Amino acid sequence: MQKIQKILGFQNAKTIKGEARNIKTGIIYFAPNTVASDVNMCPSATVACIKACLYTAGRGGFNTVQTARIEKTKTYLADKPAFIARLEKEIENAVKLSKKKNFQLAIRLNGTSDLAVEAWGVIEKFPDVNFYDYTKVAGRMTKFLAGGMPKNYHLTFSLSENNKEQAQAFLAQGGNVAVVFRTNNPDNFPKTYWGFPVISGDADDIRFMDPKGVIVALKQKGRASKDSLGFVQPIEETKTRLAA
Repeated sequence: MQKIQKILGFQNAKTIKGEARNIKTGIIYFAPNTVASDVNMCPSATVACIKACLYTAGRGGFNTVQTARIEKTKTYLADKPAFIARLEKEIENAVKLSKKKNFQLAIRLNGTSDLAVEAWGVIEKFPDVNFYDYTKVAGRMTKFLAGGMPKNYHLTFSLSENNKEQAQAFLAQGGNVAVVFRTNNPDNFPKTYWGFPVISGDADDIRFMDPKGVIVALKQKGRASKDSLGFVQPIEETKTRLAA
């Protein structure tokens, strides 16, 4: 296994907000889609999704950070068993620290990827840890809503420019859907969308504590501010549709 820095990162600006609720989150950041190899790390990524990807947002814009994520991805692809074994060790250490420091541990295995991490066998080994992710893979969300995922794993479906009907169907089943709105101010988020309640997903990243059947509103970030393909939802048009 190649020598890389730690697999899990705990310094994401958004997940740190969860510490106000005594929850510390570790995330794996791979290089998304086919940035690192011909293996697609985001199998349901759309054209708009790729263009608006948060891969280069914030610290991700630094070449050193991108290089590290690419190396992490290549290491995973080269030797998955060794990578997963090392990940489990890091989680074990994080669990020990959480007990010592008295905080709740959460893990997001798909920070900038959308892999079937439920097949790794990691989540079940840590039943007291909350694992969660966002996904655009309809099959994964369907399995989650049917109770086919580990009990300590939560998924939020992500809206793209081409999956509106699927997203609405998941909402009707009690699933949650993340929607990016064209605003830099969470105060502008609509109260409802498509007839479903809206909560702010920018207050923190603790998705596994969200109520069921809600829209998780996110403000545009990075490249998403330039989206013209339908990935980002216009606030004004939303208000107009709701009023109609």
